Amino acid sequence: MDAFAVFGFIGFLMVLFLWSKVTRLERILRENGIRPAAAKDLGRKLGQWVGREVTLSLYGADGETQGQPCRVLDADEVWALLLCEEGKKKERQVLIRLDDVKQVQLAGARRRKGTKEEETA
Repeated sequence: MDAFAVFGFIGFLMVLFLWSKVTRLERILRENGIRPAAAKDLGRKLGQWVGREVTLSLYGADGETQGQPCRVLDADEVWALLLCEEGKKKERQVLIRLDDVKQVQLAGARRRKGTKEEETA
């Protein structure tokens, strides 16, 4: 039984080591402008959602637009211009790079029982 525990622990350490390598390589690819194929479609999809509200999840550590509902003003293949609310009667325009976007959810879509109307990019 102890041999299986040792092999399990070694396997766990290998997974942690490989996970850190993968995240480091993803960061290097983002910094050098090499984007995965799914990221290219994000600009086109945000371009279709101009004027609609979305909720963003970002890779950045600052989190200033993390989870806030923002309205898409303009989008192209690399950048997106958003209008984010900061409270009552306060709004600010935010220009974000699409490489920093982890997830986009279309806000305002109602969910019905048994169906999923909320779109996720």
